[in-house]
Amino acid sequence: MEQATLLDAKDTLSSFRNQFFIPQMDGKDSVYLCGNSLGLQSTRVQRYVQEELDAWAHLAVDAHFESKRPWVSIDERVAELSAVIVGAQREEVAIMNSLTVNLHLLFLAFYAPNESRFKVLMEEGAFPSDRVS
Repeated sequence: MEQATLLDAKDTLSSFRNQFFIPQMDGKDSVYLCGNSLGLQSTRVQRYVQEELDAWAHLAVDAHFESKRPWVSIDERVAELSAVIVGAQREEVAIMNSLTVNLHLLFLAFYAPNESRFKVLMEEGAFPSDRVS
């Protein structure tokens, strides 16, 4: 634990910790390791969501084109930012849907049941929307 604390103190990114709400457990900051999650909430997210709601309220459908962050091309901006994060070129990154939607699209494209192969195996406790019924 001392080694981790020492490394945290030297980490140039440690200041980013203050940009997230960290849930408390028994009066202490929790360690949040949930893979099926949006992650910790940014301290700025409420402002950003409110900006988009205001754009919708005041611009209606025109917010697709005229808002501070035009919705129609948001995937292009997010792809640029994502490319930097994953160390790829912009044209190597595609932003689309959610994991659940992508899983369903894969099923549509590749699932071809026949008389001998018609079952799908899924881990117990999978996210409800990821289960195929």
